[in-house]
Amino acid sequence: MTHDLKIKYEFAKLHFEGRKDWEIRKNDRDFKVGDVIKFKIVEFSTSTGWSYTRKITHVFEDTNFGLQEGYVILSLAILSTSK
Repeated sequence: MTHDLKIKYEFAKLHFEGRKDWEIRKNDRDFKVGDVIKFKIVEFSTSTGWSYTRKITHVFEDTNFGLQEGYVILSLAILSTSK
């Protein structure tokens, strides 16, 4: 399954720099390992036209470690970058 999500440039930049290979998101889409996320970069609520994809490699949802119920930490692998 492919999920279309918006992401602010400042956070997308961390993905591009290799400094962040995860996302914390509300699990309102029932994210699963193997799903693909197509991130659309937005700046000031306006699409920049840039997008990139990542594949979910792990879904962490254990509230015993401080994660709020209904939220997940998604581990991500690089797939592509495009405009």
